[in-house]
Amino acid sequence: MRLMTRSITTAAVMYTMAVSHVTAQAARPNFSGVWVLDASKNVVDGQLGAPTAATSTIVQHGDSIIVDRELTSEAGATKSHSVWSVDGKSWKNTAPVNGTDTEVASILSWDKGVLVIHSTLNLMGTDVYLTDRWTMAADGKSIVMQRSGSAGGQDLGSTTMTYVKKS
Repeated sequence: MRLMTRSITTAAVMYTMAVSHVTAQAARPNFSGVWVLDASKNVVDGQLGAPTAATSTIVQHGDSIIVDRELTSEAGATKSHSVWSVDGKSWKNTAPVNGTDTEVASILSWDKGVLVIHSTLNLMGTDVYLTDRWTMAADGKSIVMQRSGSAGGQDLGSTTMTYVKKS
């Protein structure tokens, strides 16, 4: 009887571990697709602005993510290309900031089903720290991208943008 109880307990623990691993993997969404900004849902609280129009084409294979963006704002239209991996390492890309290609170093991680991107850049001698949080809607048809930041020790506030899947 003791042997059977031990076997059942062992099987239950192994099953729970297997289900937990599958659930953790399933909780990490795949952001692949063409996503268009729904600017009517932009929420800006502070100095971080939001584009008036944007399209992000995302290709994700496992933890590797490539993003091509086209943004339009009051400052004009820009394009950027970023290559990342969710591996805890710093990934360096360039992004147009005030008309100048600026190096941006990013470290990506998962917080349950939310992709978290911690980025740093130097803007005119001031270190800028940004945190982006990408949350996929349960139906997979939209992504909410929240950004907060600071520069020179000052809080820049936050911006929330909603992107809708085009394809």
